[in-house]
Amino acid sequence: MHRLTARILGVIVLLLGVVGIFITDEHLLGIMNVYLPLDIIRIILGAALLYVDFGPASHAAAKTLIIIVGAMYVLMGLLAFADDTLFGLLPTGFTGFDIGFHLVVGVAALVIAFMPVRDHDRHETVSRRH
Repeated sequence: MHRLTARILGVIVLLLGVVGIFITDEHLLGIMNVYLPLDIIRIILGAALLYVDFGPASHAAAKTLIIIVGAMYVLMGLLAFADDTLFGLLPTGFTGFDIGFHLVVGVAALVIAFMPVRDHDRHETVSRRH
């Protein structure tokens, strides 16, 4: 389950970052913040998530990365309530969609990360290493 989550999250985050590179200093579709430093972070996170899914990384690495990404998204969503520019880090500011997206994705990632691992998932991790 954690590898599948890493794959889905990785594709979404990576695509947002890549698309955002071409639409800097505006809002994607008028609803989602895109800003070069944020897009670079998204590309790095997306690539890391895809690596723990498709690469030789352990199940624990996938779970840890999902926790990190989930916590970052929740934190960004909560901080945006105080200041939509994240205290000047994002000049164009988060929209209501951004805040909702970050909170929903972050909470979902954390919930999935802390779900118990089934035996099938453990065996899949072992078989990928061999």
